[in-house]
Amino acid sequence: MQQQQMKTVYFIRHGVARHNVPDPNTGQMPNLHDERYTDPSLIQEGEMQACELGAKLRQMGLVSDVMSGSSEAMDTGCNTKQPIDLVVCSPLTRCIQTASHIFPNFSSICCHGGVREAFGMHYPDRRSPLSQITAKFPHLTYHHPSLSSEDDIDWQPHIRETRDDVVRRIDNFLAWLTQQPQQSIGIVSHGVWIECALLKYCPQVLEFGKKRVYNCEVYKAHLAYDENKLVLNNVEQIA
Repeated sequence: MQQQQMKTVYFIRHGVARHNVPDPNTGQMPNLHDERYTDPSLIQEGEMQACELGAKLRQMGLVSDVMSGSSEAMDTGCNTKQPIDLVVCSPLTRCIQTASHIFPNFSSICCHGGVREAFGMHYPDRRSPLSQITAKFPHLTYHHPSLSSEDDIDWQPHIRETRDDVVRRIDNFLAWLTQQPQQSIGIVSHGVWIECALLKYCPQVLEFGKKRVYNCEVYKAHLAYDENKLVLNNVEQIA
């Protein structure tokens, strides 16, 4: 298979959500096995993080000030960076909110089950019913078999995905991404998912597991499919 044109991808972790911070009354971190933390929203700090990141990426020429899809949106002028022309996000609320704050002028954001967090056991990683998501976020399109059902059929209370399971999803998603026509892509996902991707393809960027990916951090990389092999290289943290 001939090498396809290189794509630039931006891995973005969601902003701080309700399950990421200690309980204000007890000072204890939330119990992730508590159903009350199902698919939590961003807290105010997380919304501010996402808005500030959007402003920073706009200054860098990666986020357009005009509606996505118009010819004006793709005119970079003297800017050497190509604005992000496809946004893919996890179907969990915190990622949808983060993507919506960073890319407010996108008329459509692609919601893809392949970039969701490791699922099972932890209630924050259980998605809301599809009807609730579509009512809250009408600007989404859906691209994954698991997003054709009202309820989260993947999440189970007594078993959780392994890292190998997550890596398989990552490989399938990146292979799908190489087939898309867009060349500059923002991926709004989760800490474990992004860490699994980087540790497989470029472990040195995370100091071989010593470094974590924190809320609203951004990693830029180049992606290609070369001789039936995914290639992810030139990785750097830009925010």
